[in-house]
Amino acid sequence: MRGHEAKLWQRINLIQKTKKRWHLMRIESSTINGIPDVNACIEDCEFWLELKANEAKNCGLSKYQVNWHLKRQRAGGKCFILNQRVSLRVLELLQVREPGIPFPVSCFIDNPSGLLKALAACGQLEAAV
Repeated sequence: MRGHEAKLWQRINLIQKTKKRWHLMRIESSTINGIPDVNACIEDCEFWLELKANEAKNCGLSKYQVNWHLKRQRAGGKCFILNQRVSLRVLELLQVREPGIPFPVSCFIDNPSGLLKALAACGQLEAAV
């Protein structure tokens, strides 16, 4: 994880420490191409979360990340991209949709309350199929 993404994880980790029914784990794998940065379980709902912090059109996702998201969703799993757009002070919640394009599903102000709402939304949104 790079600079802004690592800081985003630190913010998420601080929030989860205040919640009894939240368990988020940072995944660091060099053996599985495309696996998201975080596995999360919030209030009985499990999902995967890729952390990004950039202004790129496709959030800087690799082809391996796109394929991982598509395969997981086809199997019924939930997975999202949380992109911190630093210049706009916005957190974008996205899902990879066919044919492999990140699609915005929600947007939040980049502050502690907005981050909390973005994470909670992941547990409430349905996976794209």
